[in-house]
Amino acid sequence: MHKDVVIAGAGPAGLACARAILTAAPGTDILLLEAGRAYRRRPCPVDRGRACTGCAGICNVISGFGGSMHYGDGAKLSLLPSGRRLIPHLGADRADELCETAFAWLTEPLGRTPELLGENLTGQAVDAFAAHQLRIREYPVAVIGESDLATVIAGWHDLLNPNLDLWHISELTDAKEHGQHLELTVRTGLSEERRISCDHLVLATGRRGVTSTTELLKQLGVPTELPDISVGVRLEMAVGLLKAIGEEHPDLKVSQLDHAQKIKSFCFCGGDNGGRIKVTNYQEAFGDPILTLDGHETTERTAGDRPLASNFGLLCQVQDRGNALEARDSFITTYRELAGGRPFAQTLRAFLTRRTGATSWSELQAGMPFQPSVLDLAAGPVDQLFTDAEHTSLTAGFRRFMGSILDHSRLGLSVDDILDDVLVVGPELEFLWDKPAIDADCKVPGLPIHVVGDSAGIAQGIVQAAMMGIAAGRAIATSTARTHAESR
Repeated sequence: MHKDVVIAGAGPAGLACARAILTAAPGTDILLLEAGRAYRRRPCPVDRGRACTGCAGICNVISGFGGSMHYGDGAKLSLLPSGRRLIPHLGADRADELCETAFAWLTEPLGRTPELLGENLTGQAVDAFAAHQLRIREYPVAVIGESDLATVIAGWHDLLNPNLDLWHISELTDAKEHGQHLELTVRTGLSEERRISCDHLVLATGRRGVTSTTELLKQLGVPTELPDISVGVRLEMAVGLLKAIGEEHPDLKVSQLDHAQKIKSFCFCGGDNGGRIKVTNYQEAFGDPILTLDGHETTERTAGDRPLASNFGLLCQVQDRGNALEARDSFITTYRELAGGRPFAQTLRAFLTRRTGATSWSELQAGMPFQPSVLDLAAGPVDQLFTDAEHTSLTAGFRRFMGSILDHSRLGLSVDDILDDVLVVGPELEFLWDKPAIDADCKVPGLPIHVVGDSAGIAQGIVQAAMMGIAAGRAIATSTARTHAESR
């Protein structure tokens, strides 16, 4: 089998790449590979209060049509300057146009432009954070609720599926140069291996390919740069604590003015409906299976006997653990020793003081004034995941960040007032991808391979992934059209 283009990964980057190619060069023969399942077949047992089972080797949270756009959850579309590392990589004017196009394409199935928040913040918000020497990063953010995101994903499927070959449960496992083409090996759902040749390969594998894509690029001789590893926790609390600032800025991030504290907030899930914590099963990507955390936006949950939960991630750059690979392996080893590689939790008071708290999950979650969004947890010393320097950074950073939020809320609460009302759940990991050498079209020098989305290790986010996919798709369309013209 020969294809003009093979795209590995049907998340925002891969989908946008396919659309860009078909828009500029209709009739291009594209094969879209997706290691996961169809978009309506991505349930997560953890969302239903059950234990993570691994879903037969394919984590439905990070694999499946839609990728990080998970059918059944909401999402945030954060525009530039969120993901600002893309601006120098793509060029300022080009980045702006790609951002505008990506946002228009992503929201087109809705038939309307969602409201954008996160800019022109109130003086109350700015002043509350400035009092703690923090500055909020302002950029436009659209919150897409569960029903709307389902419409978006279905719209992309209906748009692309008739115009390309889409294989689910099919994963790229090898790629080699073969004359003027690439020869690929694809493992299908029947455990078969199929050989496919192509003129262009796009790697849009996201978190599913966190280690396998790096190994594939290294085998092809592509130079890569080790990433900066950040580690941290996700803090869950009653929705009312984060509601006020979340309604102003749904993707709240701060820039630390004290550069000695290298910490940041990540994937903020506040606002009126809060958000849920998701569990990501990396299977054997790092040896024995490990589970990590993520936060997903929600707008349509309903409260039961207790208020809903909201959450945010807090990360610090790894300190005193060697290079990036050594740091990652050191952290993961500690995680396995403490919790068997499965998420665990403690109270905020126990985390900050590094003292033993509740010894059972049932006792811990029952004492919270909200309904935890994940029930498949254990109680344990999350604080012991971190070195003294990392813990000091996280502790100081949390007090400044949460203190700002509480001041802005005008609830009359301080951080010390909520020490027993917040769950600290770990671990959270960020930037595990090696950064391959790619040009402004996301192309690997000397090879007909493009790397887009999270796999490129430049910037994260749905819009940012789509921007890179469009840039790569346009370049591929130009090359493919030229090749077809020459063959005629």
